[in-house]
Amino acid sequence: MTNISSDTTNHDFKVESLSIAFGGLKAVNRFTLSLQPMELQGLIGPNGAGKTTIFNLITGVYLPDSGAMTLNGKSLLGFKPHQIAKAGIARTFQNIRLFSEMTVIENVMVSYHMRVEYRYVDVLLRTARYYRIENQFRERACALLEIMGLENRKNDKAKSLPYGDQRRLEIARALATNPKVLLLDEPAAGLNTQEKVALMATIAEIRNKFKTAVLLIEHDMKLVMGICEKITVLDHGEIIASGTPREIQNNPKVIEAYLGVG
Repeated sequence: MTNISSDTTNHDFKVESLSIAFGGLKAVNRFTLSLQPMELQGLIGPNGAGKTTIFNLITGVYLPDSGAMTLNGKSLLGFKPHQIAKAGIARTFQNIRLFSEMTVIENVMVSYHMRVEYRYVDVLLRTARYYRIENQFRERACALLEIMGLENRKNDKAKSLPYGDQRRLEIARALATNPKVLLLDEPAAGLNTQEKVALMATIAEIRNKFKTAVLLIEHDMKLVMGICEKITVLDHGEIIASGTPREIQNNPKVIEAYLGVG
């Protein structure tokens, strides 16, 4: 099998005091987070707490009003989304965003193309170099799809996949960018209990095989508490708690704001 594991270089990711307001409303206020290499963290909070807004800030969709963001000591502030992806941060979306008319394997290969600039003559004449690179991408994509349990559907259109498989395909496409940090936005949304159990194992395998840090937004508390080493809790755009799953479960502010009093 083609070696598709990420490199083992340390890549600390730090977010410091990120803030953004929309029309005078403070959507995120002084958000701070640190991710060590291969760390698996959760980001939880009530609907509208600002979780997806934070992912949009991290991935360059929104430009923060203030704050800092670094990967391996290099500032990423002001980077556009494609530059953030090239720097080593990939994401999935709360609402699945696949190329529905493309095949499963083509969806994954798109991410590999991000890191290669073909010469005009290679594309026009379909040179040996062009086919060599394309074959390498296809082999890597097949290896990724095998990990995600999708190899047998590689030639199917993405839109034909069941919902759970579409979720896994989106994760595979993100992994194809060779990320140092993987952001998962509600990866268990719409999955049944059996699929959620399988997803927990897949996320753990991804972290270990690809040597990537993982930050996930999720409403399924069993999943979050079962796989995350640290959890940060948001309410109205501000951090109200941060700690181990046990500490979060027993935190009065979290119980009141998110889990419900009593």
